[in-house]
Amino acid sequence: MRISRQSRSSNHLRRIVAEMGIPVPWNRDQLVAGVAARRGRPIHLVPVSHSLVQGGHSGLWLARAEDDVILYAAGTSDVHATHIICHELAHMELGHDRTALGDRSVDATALSKAAPSVDPSSVVTALGRSNYSSAQEYEAELLATLLMARRGGNTSAATTDPRASRILGSF
Repeated sequence: MRISRQSRSSNHLRRIVAEMGIPVPWNRDQLVAGVAARRGRPIHLVPVSHSLVQGGHSGLWLARAEDDVILYAAGTSDVHATHIICHELAHMELGHDRTALGDRSVDATALSKAAPSVDPSSVVTALGRSNYSSAQEYEAELLATLLMARRGGNTSAATTDPRASRILGSF
């Protein structure tokens, strides 16, 4: 029996979730702390105005020499903010920074305005949607969805909820 590329991808991502060893249920702080420990560097979350995350971006990963910063759109629901953060964490877990595309510089003026606590000169790489291939965005979104499915404490939510099964089955 031949396994489709999509099934292999889904199975690979499910293994990553299992390897992450996150508690069920989990909260945002636990998840971020777990990924930070796996990466061996702190991760800071910074809510920012929509002006920085323009062009359809809801989140942005800033890699600095000693730590990582996730900027996410302020003024959104807690669930949406957590999903945005999961998506950026997924890029980290998947190592997408190693194969990022295009301009990875940060707009210092925009960053200073939206996130005054983040020194633009400390940013080594800014990673947003335009730096990833469609396949990488797809993969990060699926991993974020798998993580979110475990958030409420039902590890089988992705298979017992018909809507989640239909969504995940399409990946």
